[in-house]
Amino acid sequence: MNAIRLEPSQKEHAARVWARSFFDYPLMTFCRPDARGRARCLERCFGWTISYGLRYGEVYTTADLAGLAIWLPPGRTRVAPWRCLMSGFPLIPSLVGLGPFFTQMARNERSAQRAHRETVPGPHWYLWALAVDPDRQGQGIGTVLIRPGLEKADAACLPCYLETHNQKSIPFYAKHGFETAGTEQVPGTDMRFWYFVRKPCVHGGKETGEHRE
Repeated sequence: MNAIRLEPSQKEHAARVWARSFFDYPLMTFCRPDARGRARCLERCFGWTISYGLRYGEVYTTADLAGLAIWLPPGRTRVAPWRCLMSGFPLIPSLVGLGPFFTQMARNERSAQRAHRETVPGPHWYLWALAVDPDRQGQGIGTVLIRPGLEKADAACLPCYLETHNQKSIPFYAKHGFETAGTEQVPGTDMRFWYFVRKPCVHGGKETGEHRE
């Protein structure tokens, strides 16, 4: 099984897979506690996020769309508001009925971006998202999906960064060379997230100083 680039025509299908995978993800249950509206809310939000990844990063899937991974490359690792607008995120979230959801997400995003900025200020690859269909988990698909980004980071001798709100995911990332850089509580909540760095040149490579945000 190999990772392939997600085609724009596959975005809606991929968003549904992501929504199923993250239905019980701690951040999502916190931001949208009502289960009835969560699935549709996540599909819409993840659809916009995939659009962002297609425009400014690299989105990988499998031939049968069993999951997806979004990597943001050096120079584009900051999730900028203007890029969100260019990717279709609504200017006023309340107009689409997602006001409270986006309010909580924005609070989390501010904390996550600060930790990201302070932990890896230089060029790096950012694993922004990883999701595998619940029916296909435990089959090595996550490993396949993140491999392209890890290989590119190694080739350029650059670190990788990610964060997660799911403590159960830590062993998976540790298996792929990620080390815990810290954990923080989102202000005003009892929710925590963990962030990780995979050191550069673990497998050799050529160092690069390219950097653009």
